Amino acid sequence: MQEELAPYGMTIIAVAIDSDLEAVQEWAAHAPGLTILIDRDFTVAEQYGIVNVPATVWIDEDGRIVRPADTAMGDDRFRAFAHVDSSVHHAQLRRWVIDGERLLDDAAVADLMEQPSPELQLARLHRRIAVELDDRGDVEGAREHLATAAELAPYDWVIRRGSMPMNDIDPFGDKFFEFVGEWMQAGSPGYRLATGREFPGDQVGTAPE
Repeated sequence: MQEELAPYGMTIIAVAIDSDLEAVQEWAAHAPGLTILIDRDFTVAEQYGIVNVPATVWIDEDGRIVRPADTAMGDDRFRAFAHVDSSVHHAQLRRWVIDGERLLDDAAVADLMEQPSPELQLARLHRRIAVELDDRGDVEGAREHLATAAELAPYDWVIRRGSMPMNDIDPFGDKFFEFVGEWMQAGSPGYRLATGREFPGDQVGTAPE
């Protein structure tokens, strides 16, 4: 998409919500030429209302959000797991970049923006403290704050899954799928746009083969 739409002035900036720099570098090696930022303390995630990944936010040339955070896949390699058709979002992106077709007005964007609860704001604070403690070598202190953050925001993917590497947990392993099960039982809370869902109310199902 970057190569296709760059001539129209679009730039894709990837934001890695991860504390493991080596893991980010491994993924970045598969995307040469893509600008990648590392958001260890969730500054970008909080500013743009990102509570699940992967997600995209559209920002115009004046710095305005014209489409709030929404689950979006770069391709269909995880379609069997996420049940999201990536082509739907890609088609909308092309219409906006090439034709200037904006599907949401400012009021709709504001309505669809994630509004953090007091519990989520406190969870984010604990997560930020955990990152600072981890940087100082206080692993146990960091994990205590991560545990508190998870209790306060149990279904926030950014906090739960994003904190797994700091707890020496594989973010693609059994603990991740246990979290997915908890999230599903809670009604799969997330973004209301749900672009590309294969049918209404669709939920994450089984792991990709």
